[in-house]
Amino acid sequence: MPKDLSGFLHTLFLSHAPEVGAFVRGRWPKEPDVGDIVQESFLRLSQYPEPDAIQNPRAFLFQTAANLTVDRHRRRETRARFADADAEIDDIADHGRSPEQYWQTQQQLEQFSEWLAELPELRRHAFVLYRIEGCSHAEIAARLGISVRCSERYVMLAMQHISAKLSADPDADWR
Repeated sequence: MPKDLSGFLHTLFLSHAPEVGAFVRGRWPKEPDVGDIVQESFLRLSQYPEPDAIQNPRAFLFQTAANLTVDRHRRRETRARFADADAEIDDIADHGRSPEQYWQTQQQLEQFSEWLAELPELRRHAFVLYRIEGCSHAEIAARLGISVRCSERYVMLAMQHISAKLSADPDADWR
């Protein structure tokens, strides 16, 4: 790196690093790696083919810091989402089940899905939100744009429908 470029970057760092750090902390107060983001922003600037040719290096640093922070948050969310999904799979995996038991479970899930598909759309959504996603009737009402009483009624009717289907299939083992 030429000496004059090194001085240019050093001067930029001294004048803008605290400001870029304050910017990141202000927009993302829970960001734990502010110092790393600031350093990475300056590193990106130094890797630019001609950093001293950038018309507004301060704006470049701020935009780079913002992009880096957003990328970090996205990566964390993705990792957390997949880590949770892996934990759920490990929790439900039953390594002692035979292929026949897996096949039977798959058939039951398909049958249950068919029964759900028979329900009117709002009733089906209310049932899924209540029984599968664990939402309260107030949450269901807000999400579907219906009253709480209507949510309660839809879930009850869906349960009656599923119960009737279960009762009509005496050969099935739904344990």
